[in-house]
Amino acid sequence: MNEYQAVYETLFVENLRRYAGLKPQIKRRVERVLAQPYANTESLVDVSGKLNLQGCRSARIDRNFRLIFVICEECRYISKCGYCFCDDLPDKTIVFLTVGPHDKAYAMK
Repeated sequence: MNEYQAVYETLFVENLRRYAGLKPQIKRRVERVLAQPYANTESLVDVSGKLNLQGCRSARIDRNFRLIFVICEECRYISKCGYCFCDDLPDKTIVFLTVGPHDKAYAMK
């Protein structure tokens, strides 16, 4: 049983439909993130100056596909994300923001 609960943003759900061919791989990765959100994930920072990814995390689906999410306990106590959904959510919540090809996922489009 997962210790964390999931919240799925609209963009994540839309992109999950868009990339239906990868749905099994995405589902497996989401389950792994819910089980161990800090394992094999990367903490993101704003590098481009265009998008604030501070507090967000990335996980690889395959070579070019990424899953972008926020762990509320990390956001709240460590790095305050640029999206802050976490104010009204329990610590043990993961907000899945988007999934998609590397460039599109990081652009949140």
